[in-house]
Amino acid sequence: MKRLSLLLTWIFLMPFLLFPARANMAAPQKEDVGSSITFEKNQQLAVLSQVLDIQVQGSQATITACYTMKNTTQEEVTTETMFLSPNVEESGTRVTVGGQEVPFSIERYGISYDTRITTQDWRYAVLSPGDEENSAPGEQVDSITFEMTFAPEEEYDVVVSYVYRLGGYPDLDYNTKYGRIHYYLAPAAMWKDFGNLTIHLQLDETMPVLKEGNLDFEKVGKREYQYTSSTLPEENLEITIDESWFQTIFSTFRNPYLPMMLLMFSSFLLILLLAILLFLWRRRKKKNKQA
Repeated sequence: MKRLSLLLTWIFLMPFLLFPARANMAAPQKEDVGSSITFEKNQQLAVLSQVLDIQVQGSQATITACYTMKNTTQEEVTTETMFLSPNVEESGTRVTVGGQEVPFSIERYGISYDTRITTQDWRYAVLSPGDEENSAPGEQVDSITFEMTFAPEEEYDVVVSYVYRLGGYPDLDYNTKYGRIHYYLAPAAMWKDFGNLTIHLQLDETMPVLKEGNLDFEKVGKREYQYTSSTLPEENLEITIDESWFQTIFSTFRNPYLPMMLLMFSSFLLILLLAILLFLWRRRKKKNKQA
């Protein structure tokens, strides 16, 4: 079975520090983490709701996250924010705050956790720039960093959209083709509060089947799925998409390894065919004798 691994999706986090971490909830193992980034709980801004839209197109997906956020204090709040995801394509990225486009930067980090912590809680996450070559696959994350300002008790939408490269083997043209999407949900708990969540998933014709997923999606249309929750799920979103059984039959014949596999099993298939023919011949001969 094609299993779902870590892919696609992405998170919206709060203020970060660029030098030795002093305000994070749990210090990294080393006191001086240099230019590493750690996170702390935000006690001012709340996420009232989040709508996540994922539209798959071939080996990529256009992902749009809309957060309705509110400043719960009587003071103006300005915060530098990181939106994190694996496999971000720089082209097509767009960020709007309160309906206005804002400047942003995209960087890649290696991600690790305090070795004294047994769970991957984002309170203890450490992002290190320039670690791509030293990090194992699946341990890199791309960041979309921007700034937003809220007036006292102000509420508005924060929208981040970009192109996501599917994991798995979405570019193949034969029966081992499949795609993976991973989206980080857990870090959103770092905001003061989190309201309801809605996820829309739209697949295309090349991989129209939601093969596996750790959240309970409901099919609401042709190649269209939806998930809703009044609370933030404890797990991150992990899904695998695949071809239909009908497509798999035809794509099997396009497998470049098929001739080699048939050659390997040709002797066995020939013996099996001869055994079947011998069985049918003897059965027919026996019936003729009885007649």
